[in-house]
Amino acid sequence: MKYEAIIFDVSDTLVEYSPNWAQVFGDKIRSLGIDVSQKMTWEINNAVYWANGEQTRREQNGAPRATEGELSRMMDEAALSCADCPIELKETYLQIMSRIPMPKQKMTVINGVFDLLNTLRGKYRLAIVSNHYKWLIDYLKETKLYEYFESIIVSEVVGIEKPNVRIMELALTELGLPPEICLYVGDHPLDVLCAKQARMDCAWIARKEDKLHESIPFSEDYKISKVTQLLNIL
Repeated sequence: MKYEAIIFDVSDTLVEYSPNWAQVFGDKIRSLGIDVSQKMTWEINNAVYWANGEQTRREQNGAPRATEGELSRMMDEAALSCADCPIELKETYLQIMSRIPMPKQKMTVINGVFDLLNTLRGKYRLAIVSNHYKWLIDYLKETKLYEYFESIIVSEVVGIEKPNVRIMELALTELGLPPEICLYVGDHPLDVLCAKQARMDCAWIARKEDKLHESIPFSEDYKISKVTQLLNIL
């Protein structure tokens, strides 16, 4: 067996959000009277995720922490960059988008996750490393996900966020394992960056046509379209 432990992200890996960011920001663009194709929806989703992650990385490198309003604008700009927007209308469009409130999102465990974890439990040691809020622990307990994991590292609890490699190292320390025998599973490009910087293999949850940003000097070890495909590579 190549791996002794599998470490999971949570958002869009074990749980999904409704509406998700593709839907939220796709609807914002539609509110401008712009048609949004399925292809553009995914482009918007990837752009918003990347903008959010890049801001985290900038802050880790010393940039001031973005306010909620600043972060919201960055994400709106990222979404708008995927549309054919006349430059003279950009600021007007961003003002319109800023007035659309973020809807309340519902979290749901992804279909098939419990079957996957039941199959993995006993064969692998399981852990979580997630950029998330403290209340995630309560959610994991409520949904019965908590009991599957011997180590759960949540960024707001430990004060470190991915892609800072130290958050991965905390999980490795708790597991008492070297990175070479651990596999990280996550959906964000910066999950790949963080895992590879920690010298771990990474299974990236992405569409077949998705590519890592050119600024990431690594490649994923595996690409799967959903977490339940993990069994196909183990």
